[in-house]
Amino acid sequence: MTRALDRVIDALRERDCRPRASGGSWSARCPAHEDRTPSLSLRQIEGQALIYCHAGCATADVMTALDLVMADLFDEPTVGARYAYTDRTGAPSRTVHRTPDKRFRQSGNTRSTPQLYRLPQVVAAVAAGVTVYLVEGEKDVHALEAVGAVATTSPMGATNFTKVDVTELTGAQVVVVPDVDEAGARYLRDVLTALEGVAASVAVARPRVGKDAADHVAAGYGLDDLVPDAVPQVGRQARITWACDIPIRPVVWAWTDNDQGRIPAGSLSIATGREGSGKSTFGTWLAAQITRGTLPGNLHGNPRRVLYVAVEDSWEHTLAPRLLAAGADLSMVGRFDVVEDPDEQVTLSLPADNRLLEQSIREHNVALVVLDPLMSLISDRLDTHRTRDVRTALDPLVRLADRTSCLLLGIAHFNKGAGTDPSLLITGSGAFKDVPRSVLGFVRDTDAEDGSRVMTQTKNSLGRDDLPSLKYLIENTEIATDQGPAHVGRICWRGESDRTAQDILRDAGSTPEDRDERADAASWLRDYLTNRGGESPVNDVKKSGAAAGFNMDALKRAKGKAGVRSRKTGLSGGWVWALDLGATPRREHQGCEGSGEPEATPFAPLVLPSEPPEASPITTGPCTRCGQLCRRYGADGSPLCRSCEATGAA
Repeated sequence: MTRALDRVIDALRERDCRPRASGGSWSARCPAHEDRTPSLSLRQIEGQALIYCHAGCATADVMTALDLVMADLFDEPTVGARYAYTDRTGAPSRTVHRTPDKRFRQSGNTRSTPQLYRLPQVVAAVAAGVTVYLVEGEKDVHALEAVGAVATTSPMGATNFTKVDVTELTGAQVVVVPDVDEAGARYLRDVLTALEGVAASVAVARPRVGKDAADHVAAGYGLDDLVPDAVPQVGRQARITWACDIPIRPVVWAWTDNDQGRIPAGSLSIATGREGSGKSTFGTWLAAQITRGTLPGNLHGNPRRVLYVAVEDSWEHTLAPRLLAAGADLSMVGRFDVVEDPDEQVTLSLPADNRLLEQSIREHNVALVVLDPLMSLISDRLDTHRTRDVRTALDPLVRLADRTSCLLLGIAHFNKGAGTDPSLLITGSGAFKDVPRSVLGFVRDTDAEDGSRVMTQTKNSLGRDDLPSLKYLIENTEIATDQGPAHVGRICWRGESDRTAQDILRDAGSTPEDRDERADAASWLRDYLTNRGGESPVNDVKKSGAAAGFNMDALKRAKGKAGVRSRKTGLSGGWVWALDLGATPRREHQGCEGSGEPEATPFAPLVLPSEPPEASPITTGPCTRCGQLCRRYGADGSPLCRSCEATGAA
């Protein structure tokens, strides 16, 4: 087999470039520019040749001038290079294959924890106190070996160093030679973090010329010619920012509901419920609204891309049809996968793959990422029932969302408990409730004859915590395909619900007698407060309720069903129970999104005897003056937002 270097030297001789050997390297006149003195350096390393033009000619230009192609730099031009990884005893583990056009794949035992390249030599060097050089690729390893070094790297690129078992470097003297680019800076940080407390010492050096160790060696330089560089600070450091230097910003809401924020942009939010509650269908609904620019909030009128990471559902049979049924622009929804080579797809692993996720968000200007289900995407090295482990995965995700202003929606399952708070029923550690900025609970109302479900906001750290619950149906929808019709569900909003998820979960664990008592108490409570102008002191409610046969515990349980809220009358006043007059259905939550079918007729809002009935139902639409989505009608019958209506009145 002809060595690549011999092939290039023959071509240089044919063009009278006068190649000359000097030790283990060669020099010649560069054929890609007018060269009177030898400016081209060449060297053979394992499996390939290195060339470097000191005048700055690109390697591809040099090869073209020699009537060669880049594949001719490999001993086997049709194959490229094969890098064999072994365990510490020399037994084969995996092989990395590199094609001449720089495509990579792996074979062998690719599911085990990745080991360092040239591991037996590394183990021997550490034991003997010999310096080990860490570089970004196998080509760089071979280059440094050609000048006498013991060198190593990780398989499949610099971004994978965090996955490598570095215990074999315990007590080692290490010199890191990162590439001279942004990726090299990240690689250096990963190496320094991984080796902290492992290696005896870590130094940093950069190539004298070029961008990597291979260029350095190709140019004719050795180990002593590497340029020492400062070791950057990594790990935990103290940093103080004075509050006066922190810019104050209003919360930006990705989803607003009647001018009140439900889900903040640039945050981690959770949609949770039992199987069949519609939480995943909600994810496709939200994705559809964002791709069409129809979601009330900061993205309204501005269609944006969405990434979907799905573990449990089939794209062909479930997700794509659901998105289509919800009215999504499918060209704006991306299926996000992680691949280690073209033939092997793996599951996104948090937090290890956060960088890949952030790069994709920035590159494609993504506004929403759906993680379904979130727990299945957390690294199997973390215990999802331990708070510290879960925060190790979720805290970096929160910072990623903030940096990119991208909403991350995690889908979560209920555990098998019998509690009534959806946030506390999320499977796994309590951190799944504590870390997100908002939590939406989805439950099926088993008492509802129409099969309806209820969504309740159980956490809203940046907004109101008393937002009304919303009623919805999951309606069967037929989607036409090339192979016949497909049937999937879609969310159809049916206005505000007088029952919360907590009410439904509580009723699910009660007896029929308890439910009847609660309904009777709620009916009495509504009538009692209506007849007293909509509110009454708590002590009066208690006395009158007792006289009617309802104790205080029964009345408290009936408050939510009756649409009653507590409030304090001034700083020194007592507590009153009042009917929530704002809890009426709204048309913006009615009808199937994207269905084009007529919206449901809203029922009449609760009106006290002292109030005149409303002349027309509340509806939504863009303000005819400023374009903002609103729910009030102006005097002329056209939709106006509150601000424009007030301005017009003035």
